[in-house]
Amino acid sequence: MVIREYTKDGRKYYEAYFNGRGKTLKRVRVQRSISGIETLSTAQREEKRLVKEVTETIAKLEGRGLTWFEVLYRWEIAQRNSPDFTKHKHCTTRDHLARIERYTKPWKERPASELTRADGRQIISLAQSQGVSVALMKRIKNSINTVYTWGLEEGLIQHNFLSGKSPVHGLEVGKKEERVPPILTLEEVKKLLLEAKLRNHPWYPIWAFAICTGMRSGELQALGWGDIDEKNGIIRVSKSYNRKIEGLKCPKNGQWRNVDVNPQLWDIIKALRLQRSSQRFILPDFAEWKYGYAGKVLREFLQQIGIQKDVTFHTLRACFATHLLSTGVEAMKVMRMGGWNDLKTFQIYLRMSGVDVKGIAQGLDVIPARDITRNVIPLFS
Repeated sequence: MVIREYTKDGRKYYEAYFNGRGKTLKRVRVQRSISGIETLSTAQREEKRLVKEVTETIAKLEGRGLTWFEVLYRWEIAQRNSPDFTKHKHCTTRDHLARIERYTKPWKERPASELTRADGRQIISLAQSQGVSVALMKRIKNSINTVYTWGLEEGLIQHNFLSGKSPVHGLEVGKKEERVPPILTLEEVKKLLLEAKLRNHPWYPIWAFAICTGMRSGELQALGWGDIDEKNGIIRVSKSYNRKIEGLKCPKNGQWRNVDVNPQLWDIIKALRLQRSSQRFILPDFAEWKYGYAGKVLREFLQQIGIQKDVTFHTLRACFATHLLSTGVEAMKVMRMGGWNDLKTFQIYLRMSGVDVKGIAQGLDVIPARDITRNVIPLFS
């Protein structure tokens, strides 16, 4: 800090000057000065202002002073300038940005490096008080973790006491009571497909494909004739329709896979080829399917045939996994064909099929036979 006195055109002036250097990054250096000050008291005030300005500038250059929203907007710019910024990534970026802007407003002007777990709990409590569901709260946490981790990796956030963890990392967001997912029994699946075929329902081939292959809704919508390998009896799943971008992307797990086709499904494929060989996609493209109402169509038809269950279109994928497991097919084969990478996620289908406990209690012989008391002689009469 320097206040220098000098003379110009016969008059006395003062110059305030300050040179600051970074505390952690020594290469960071900021200088500020102001001249032409007429009084010493004014020069002293200007000196204090320069010290504050230089200190804040250095803090931002080192990353210690960037506010949470400044980190957020730099992350957004980096995403948009990324060479792989596809329409799908655009939607993901937009969703992260919207969640953070809405649910982390208390952090807006806070330096990102100063955020603590207490601040993380504040955000969770605030969201819960607004009636946010557990599922949405998990997405909010994921958005915060994504941006905060990027800020650390880019050197925009430093000195955080969690040693590389965001303020919400590891915080519990509440547990919802687990309920058994709705699923169709094997007999109900057969009834669904039989009635749909007899009534010539337009969704019959779609439901049959979903149950026989376990393919996701978007994967079925993107299925083209070039994906059918009749020689080897397989379908190659390599793309999926995404409603947000109204276009095709890779499957959910990012990997292509092969699906075995049973003889009954081949009959449906042959019938579709006669009807739709000139079409790009194998299955018909209904507006309800394209805009997310496939589950509503399925529920309405099930009600018509006397099956009252609150199912979704994804339930058909669950039926595929559960009933295959029940027939004795190895879990890893079902996972590979259905495109599941995470065994933890797949555990629910193992539990629903019952194969994880089947036969365990068969050797527990403790209950007396029904006629054993007939051979007992009473001691007292």
